[in-house]
Amino acid sequence: MKMGRHEKYVRRTVAFLLPAVLAVGLLSGCGKGKTEEQDKENTSVKGRYVEEDIELPVQEGEKILNMVKSKDGTPILFSEAEGARVFRYEYKEGNWEQTTLDWITQLYGGQHLRLQEIQETKEGAQIARSTDEEMLTHIAKSEDGQTGAEQSIPYLSQQGDNGYPAVTNLQVDGAGNYWLSDMYQSKVVVIDASSMEVMQELNSVEGSASEQRMLFAAESGDMAVNTEDGVVTVYDSEAAEKGTMKIDQQEEMMMCGNEENWYIISGEGIMWMVLGNEAGEVVLDGGMASMGSSLNHIAGVIKGQEDDFYVLYSQPKASTWSLMHYAYDAEAMAVPENTLRVFGLSENATVEDALLGFQKAHPDVKVEFLTSGKEEGITMDDIRTLNTELLGGNGADVLLLDGLSAESYIEKGILADLTDLADGLTAQETYLESILKSTAQKDGKIYGMPVKFSVPVIYGDENTKAALSSLDSLKSYLEEHPQASIFGIAQRDYIRDFLFQMYQDEIIKKDGKVDQEKLADLLELEVKIAANARAEIFDEDGSAQMDMGTAAKIFQQDMFSNGGSAAIINHPDSVATSKIASVTDMMTPYTLMSQMSLSPDTLDGLYIPKGIIGINKDTKLKEIAEEFVKYLFSPEVQGKPVGDGLSVLESGMGILKDELASEYATGLVTTSSWKFEGEEEIVLDVSYPTEEEVDGLIAMCRTLEKPATQDCVIWNIYQTEADECLGGNVDAKTAAKNIAQKVDTYLAE
Repeated sequence: MKMGRHEKYVRRTVAFLLPAVLAVGLLSGCGKGKTEEQDKENTSVKGRYVEEDIELPVQEGEKILNMVKSKDGTPILFSEAEGARVFRYEYKEGNWEQTTLDWITQLYGGQHLRLQEIQETKEGAQIARSTDEEMLTHIAKSEDGQTGAEQSIPYLSQQGDNGYPAVTNLQVDGAGNYWLSDMYQSKVVVIDASSMEVMQELNSVEGSASEQRMLFAAESGDMAVNTEDGVVTVYDSEAAEKGTMKIDQQEEMMMCGNEENWYIISGEGIMWMVLGNEAGEVVLDGGMASMGSSLNHIAGVIKGQEDDFYVLYSQPKASTWSLMHYAYDAEAMAVPENTLRVFGLSENATVEDALLGFQKAHPDVKVEFLTSGKEEGITMDDIRTLNTELLGGNGADVLLLDGLSAESYIEKGILADLTDLADGLTAQETYLESILKSTAQKDGKIYGMPVKFSVPVIYGDENTKAALSSLDSLKSYLEEHPQASIFGIAQRDYIRDFLFQMYQDEIIKKDGKVDQEKLADLLELEVKIAANARAEIFDEDGSAQMDMGTAAKIFQQDMFSNGGSAAIINHPDSVATSKIASVTDMMTPYTLMSQMSLSPDTLDGLYIPKGIIGINKDTKLKEIAEEFVKYLFSPEVQGKPVGDGLSVLESGMGILKDELASEYATGLVTTSSWKFEGEEEIVLDVSYPTEEEVDGLIAMCRTLEKPATQDCVIWNIYQTEADECLGGNVDAKTAAKNIAQKVDTYLAE
């Protein structure tokens, strides 16, 4: 199945931070021990690399295979289209020249082979690697690009415990020998070009994914193999060792080089290594370039003839590709004049991707996105440290308020008033204003706005829905129906967190005090519901097993997603909830609803804000911070599919329909099954929602006005003590008292 949506990239140039290392002696210890005065002087130093977008030539429905280097040092792209058509694109003087590789179609026409990659030698020979339905690797070669033949390599047909060799990469050395990376065996096998027999077998690191590269070719014909953690060994065409290099081991990295000089390309940037040296030199800071974005996967790299680089990226979440050219500009300022600091407790894909675009438009600004490094388990000490910095005027310029107490920050005067900025945005574009302006506001003033959001939906029995409208109504319902499971089958974590989110405003008063009586009532209800919903069946591994075809998936939960939601089919008197952040998220719940003739409702108008942006009132870069915030809400950012939520810009919601209309989504049906202990297996043919259902979701989003927010410290206190209660270690009243005391201590600080 093809994921054939490829965006075109407009050609534009942008400067990035780079010490002038190519011009002044690499590996000489530059950059160490600089004084503050020297740092200031660097702002006037010239010389850095610039990144240039190169428009890709591929059309709708084409799948990029890989990139290789032409004899002139420019990129060659290979792609595959429907009908087993294979194309070669060579980049010459700013234009792409297309050639059709008919020899592959002629050789393999009618066979069910999956083309993986094509390599091309300096002499013009083309070598193609494919796999068949039994995962047997096929290697074919064409000397002239017109006719080709299968290469009979005995090693490829040797079966082991895991089947045929799992070849994940092919390279050709200077003598024409084939170097094959065998992932299952954690080795690189060298095949003699004449006899097709094994010349040498070399150990490699254990790969965690087929995309992970352990084998790299040099322009000279040498080969580099990631032979062990932190070590790359270079071999000549006779498989004789030439030397080693120590590296910072990373799963996603590429290498290119020639003779003694090698370059490592990873999320950290571009590092120049010299064979035999213990350390390398940073050529390009990844934090200032596309390789530094978590949305980008490095799919290929070549070094040009002028100390320049071409890097091919894929964006798996968006099913897109991009090609960047990095060239040294001696006239560009080496160091941006300003550094804008952005802080969040956790990572945010939209913000991370946007900072690259912002830097392109503002080459005098470097944006640093800092996180706590903790996705969970934020402590009071962490928050205390952050608050001390902010109150002392030393905090970040821009804050992501997710998990933080925005209300407390507003009261302490930490956040800048964004009302005028928000009004300026809504005067230019149409936004979901109730979401944009309701997330972090007080007395009619706006202090924070979410970059993205998701919507929790509920479906199922109407009486059970009504019972969830308040804590008192739920208590009354369970008194009348003591055996009611409410959620059919549900996990304890889901019951604990969903109900606390629903009744948080009832339990925590406006002054921050905890209503212990109501909290004790809630905890008692959670214990009853967990027993009725048979939460214990999830205890062993945290989930019931769900099969997606032949694969098993372990659920990763949030407060609106229940691993037992599919059990509503067997429990029609219950309800289920789901968090919708994309069209893909709609597939299972909307299939369930369709089968049961149900419709989705909002949860009292709740929405889940993502990336709540605020500005530190004491920032010395107010104008730059405001420009960055405006950029986050621009059509360029809001209209980009990064997979972390729904757009707050009306036009950005069109991403949902684009995804629905994609080649991948059209006609896709996946068989999913759930087996809950003591119940019949549930089997569903899950498909993408209809256009009408997507329109209904968009209309629902326009009605949302109540943010589902959390103070991470209070939530951690609650979760810890609630688990003690749900586990039977303490009673509800004791747990409620413990929570109240700890929350009081936290708020007092």
